[in-house]
Amino acid sequence: MMDDIVLSFIVVAHNHEKCITRCLDSILAQKIHVPYEIIVGDDNSSDRTWTIMEEYRAKYPDTIVIYHVNSNDCNPITLSDRASYNRGHAYGLLRGKYYAEVDGDDFLLPNDTYQKQVDLLESHPDCWLCMQNILILPDGADLSKAQTYRPKDRFENGQIISARNYILHPDWFAQHQSFVYRRNMTISPIENLGLEYEDTTATLFHLQFGSIICLNQSGYVWVNYKNGINGSLLGDDRLVALALLEIEHMQLFPKFADLILQAALPELIHLLKVTTERKLDISCRFRMKLSRYKGFIFRYFEKEKHGVIEEFRLRMVRYLLLMMKKFNLTSISWLKLAKRIML
Repeated sequence: MMDDIVLSFIVVAHNHEKCITRCLDSILAQKIHVPYEIIVGDDNSSDRTWTIMEEYRAKYPDTIVIYHVNSNDCNPITLSDRASYNRGHAYGLLRGKYYAEVDGDDFLLPNDTYQKQVDLLESHPDCWLCMQNILILPDGADLSKAQTYRPKDRFENGQIISARNYILHPDWFAQHQSFVYRRNMTISPIENLGLEYEDTTATLFHLQFGSIICLNQSGYVWVNYKNGINGSLLGDDRLVALALLEIEHMQLFPKFADLILQAALPELIHLLKVTTERKLDISCRFRMKLSRYKGFIFRYFEKEKHGVIEEFRLRMVRYLLLMMKKFNLTSISWLKLAKRIML
């Protein structure tokens, strides 16, 4: 194995025997002239995924590393939980100066996108993420039907986006597969955040150290499956999850807490509005997931029944957030007050 790895690819797989070959072949076909490695994690697959991975390791022993993981150990509620747990284990095996993440059921285009992302990070040491334009392809469709995740002309090559601007503009959000990350050699996100290393967490972790530089080119094809990660949470579970995820991020990244809350105000207000209009139908499994997190807002949605004080406090949260949004009350003192009442 080479010791001067520049770029590491993390591939997470779970019952992907029908597509893992396409994925690995597409990485091996990249136009990359720096030393790279491919780290592939199989999450307790019941099909031939592991056998196929072993075949690739035997064929490319200097490039491919494989490992087993069982995400059942983290009591996963969603497919995202499984992928995050798998990804967390892979992070501990990285040797590259930079790394990128690939889902085993997606694939890359045979071009030089990743080399260009590495080159941009090499020439901009103040940047910790390089963002490309990924393609979205409906499952079963021909590649010609793929569409760019964002308009091609939204960001120019070499354009730099600060952490502040990125967080305050949710419409700029990019799938974590868009990024090549600069790896922090002294601070491990796994040691600080745990093995449940979900995509937005990865992005926010690296934004603590530098900005995003853009590459107006597509190299990643994200295949949109009906039963994929985005569909593993439905109904009110999904409504609550998307809003409260921002509160979790506030706790994980105090440096960005005020910015995250400011950007999340519309989604939080919508959740609280629906909550006052009807009783939410939250599954028992998702309530169990909420028990992992600290703070009043998590305890409220974890419970099925609430006392008078809890109901009053939730209404206070809603009215405060509404007032902040209506009158643009985004000073530090207002944001701190909102955090104190919610948590």
